[in-house]
Amino acid sequence: MLNQPLQFASSQSSVNWQQPSNTGSIQFLDLLRGYGKLPHQDAALAWLQQQQSPSVLREFTRRWQDDADRKLVSVGKSAVVQLSNGTQLPTNFVLPQQSRKPESRGTMPQTGIRLRVLSDTVFKTCTQQSYQLKDSEKVFVKADTEFEITSDQPAENKHIQVVLANVALGTPPRKTWYVFCDHVEIEGSEPDNAPKNQQQSDLIKINSEKIGPIQLPGYDNTVYLSEAIITGGHFSWAEATKNGTRIPTDKSIVEGILKIAEVMEEVREYFGNRPILVNSWYRDPVTNRQVGGATRSRHLSGDAVDFVVEGISPMSVNRRLDSWWGSRGGLASASSFTHIDARGYRARWSYGF
Repeated sequence: MLNQPLQFASSQSSVNWQQPSNTGSIQFLDLLRGYGKLPHQDAALAWLQQQQSPSVLREFTRRWQDDADRKLVSVGKSAVVQLSNGTQLPTNFVLPQQSRKPESRGTMPQTGIRLRVLSDTVFKTCTQQSYQLKDSEKVFVKADTEFEITSDQPAENKHIQVVLANVALGTPPRKTWYVFCDHVEIEGSEPDNAPKNQQQSDLIKINSEKIGPIQLPGYDNTVYLSEAIITGGHFSWAEATKNGTRIPTDKSIVEGILKIAEVMEEVREYFGNRPILVNSWYRDPVTNRQVGGATRSRHLSGDAVDFVVEGISPMSVNRRLDSWWGSRGGLASASSFTHIDARGYRARWSYGF
């Protein structure tokens, strides 16, 4: 009997719920009583208490307590949520969020990536406007919903592409979705993201002597390592390419370097034009693996810099930049450097060292 769908009737509509073989960490009935936002909970309680024997209710409780994989899911009416074990739940079934302890920014490592929804939004199968999409190509997601994700990356039209880790949404169920970048924020990083950057005190500085010509993909003019990236700026191509040992292989990487160079000029001015020491800028894939960078590190795209502001601790730099940088990109803290990138949406994490 427990393997059959349960139907909870109400004056508005009915809710079909297939009992998972393994779910949750709190008792099923307590969940129904305690979570006021669950639709049809009165009907569900009445049905359970009047129609089911104590032994059946105990079995509900046992199954609810057995599962360690339950994650927060709170989405709109048109979606179906699929858990990692294949179980499908209707979208008006809301699983409670696991408690989150306050984090001490910059001291504790973050070993997973979380997506937090800041305002009611729509997850979509592409970056088109939601009104242009079929119902099967979009899912409404409520504010304050959190998902664990395996990856995030910039997409067109101010969107982010995310891949959900433990649930699939929609019909048919999907894990890859696009969402408007201003409606969400990213917290945490890949477990293997622990770059060991050495301070680059021997980098060629900006000067009038033309040192080390390099050729950049997509650009006809010759660039020198001793040349400022931004005309009149304070950061050289030597700093971006580690004295010419990491030459970009694609024009998009050069554009990323130019973009974050503008940001670094802003950062320098923000801290009273104090000198800034660059630890790491562009990394080719081989170097990124060698130093222990994340597999999807923004350093691979050229638009990320690890740096130290002279006379100010990295933790203090991170705190002061947090609100200033806002949703323009990523910001991360370590005891020996600050990371900033221009991915185009808010992302925060700590390296834990």
